This record gives sequence, structure tokens and C-alpha cells, in this order.
Amino acid sequence: MPIPEEKAKDIVSVAAQIARAQGLESEADVLEHCSASLIFSGEEFDVSGYTLTLEIPIQTYADIEQYRDHLEKSIRERIHPIVRRYPDSRIIEVIIIPELPAESQLTTKPLERPQASDDTPSFWKTGFFRLFISHTHANAISAHNLKTALAKYQIAAFVAHDDIEPTKEWQLEIERALRTADALAAIITPDFVESRWCDQEVGFAFGRGKLVVPLCKESTPHGFLGKYQGFKAKGLQAPDVADQLFEILLDHPLAAERMADALVDRMANSWSFQTSREAMTLLEKLPRLTQPQVAKLVQSITDNDQVARAISVPERIRALVTRLAPAR
Repeated sequence: MPIPEEKAKDIVSVAAQIARAQGLESEADVLEHCSASLIFSGEEFDVSGYTLTLEIPIQTYADIEQYRDHLEKSIRERIHPIVRRYPDSRIIEVIIIPELPAESQLTTKPLERPQASDDTPSFWKTGFFRLFISHTHANAISAHNLKTALAKYQIAAFVAHDDIEPTKEWQLEIERALRTADALAAIITPDFVESRWCDQEVGFAFGRGKLVVPLCKESTPHGFLGKYQGFKAKGLQAPDVADQLFEILLDHPLAAERMADALVDRMANSWSFQTSREAMTLLEKLPRLTQPQVAKLVQSITDNDQVARAISVPERIRALVTRLAPAR
């Protein structure tokens, strides 16, 4: 029979009493001061697996962090005989994480994002990082292929020839895309240097303090572009360019937080076990998380069944949160 989730508190209480009786002070402290929850992790050979998460006060966590891995293993072994009354279930992992502040735990509203003064243009996908791709007409196909490859990384790209409706005044739409974009990537070719429009697009992004990434296809960056981080895209296929561009957006201070927002949204709104696992793989590339992002990720385990029941995803989220949560 499965382990009732409400039994987590009782299981931990019994384990705490045994640890205290045996003089294992650190283990007893964790078990006595934790908020415990059971997360179903999947089923294998008719045995249901669970992750036991123990959220503890920050000071308690700081005291045990250096030997946290040892405690997790020890507590898992201690709990094993306690749950033998549920022969078809098993605690496969114990994760100890620091407690989030109460206001963060209750955060359910969407993460705040920069808003344009007018309505968000319909060509941006909700919850995606917004990238304007500046290119000349001769590179329209390359820009389109890059846009397609970037979708894998929760990046919505604006390509003028793809996204401007025939009935819209094209210059106005380009301006709206530039005003609401999070960053700009410029496909640098010899004709780019000669293009008055491309230079204006880049200048617009500079003026708004947005990241500009030169993709050097057949030429080198000129003017202010020469100072910015880019890479040689000549000879690379669109998926390879997308992968390198994603890595830059993840780490650059002008784009990292919005990129992380997009990946957290992807997990929170996951519609299948597979998309949850794919989102997790991308999230694990993040170098840092903000407190609201941490709160939203933890909340996704409770709110989204496709996250909670995806094999290994809940425990991977908790491990990520433990590693990247900002110090307080």
C-alpha cells in the first residue's frame, strides 16, 4: 500500500525519538525542527518510490551543511525500518533544504517582468525570453532557422520577415519588438555593416541598456559592437549557434535573470512528465536563482502534478534550490 502523505510528520517524529535516544544530536535536531513532506517519485517493479524532503531553519541548516550528505543518507537508512509497514513503498531519497521565508513560500503570483507602456505584442510567446534578431535581408533564412532552434531553450525570437503581419506598418512593429525585447542578437555579415536599419536596431538596444550579442558569420563586429561578447558563427548550424547563444544569456548580468525567469516559468507551467524533465535539464545549467524564482520552483511541486509525479524531478528541484538559493 502507498504511504499516505500526511504520515510524513509521524514518520519523522518516530525517527527523531530514536535518534535522540541513541545520542545522535545533529540527526535528532534536523528531524525535530523540520517541516517534512513526502513526494511521489515514480514506480518501478510495482514498488512506489518517495522522496522525503526536510525543510529546516536556516541556522540549523548552516550548522549541518558541511555534512548534509552524510545526514541525508543516515536519515534515509533510519527511516527504512519505520516504513516497513508499507511493503509496496520505499523512501528512495531524503533531501534536507533550508526553509524559505514565509512570504516566499506563499508567493503564487507570476514573477514580475519589465512591461512596455503599451500592450505586449502578440508575436512574443508568454513566459519566454524575448530576443530580437537583427539581420539583413540576405540572412533572413539563417535568422529564421536560428529562431526555430532557440525555441528549445524557452527563447522567443523576433525575426522581422517571420513576425510582421502584412497588414501592419513594418517600421512600427520593429520598434515595438525592440522596445519589448530582453536582448538583441546581431548576425554580422559584410552587408550588415552597410545596413542603416541594422545599425539603428543595435543602437536602439544599446540605448535601452540591453545585451547585444554579435554572431559573427562572415565579418567582425564594428563600432561599439566590438566590445561585446559574441562568437564566430560561420560554418555553424542553427542548433549549434542557439546552444552557444543560450549559454551567453544564462551567464550575462544583463540577461541572466530574465533567462532564469523563462526557465522557471517553463517548469511551473509544464504540461507533461517529459516537458518537466526537459525543463529540469535546462534549469540545472543556471548559475544562480533569485528568491522569487526559488519560491516559484518549490511551489511548482505542489501546484503542478506533471512536475510532482515526474520521476526524479522534485528531488532535482530541491537539490537545485539548495545549491543556488541566494544567501540571506
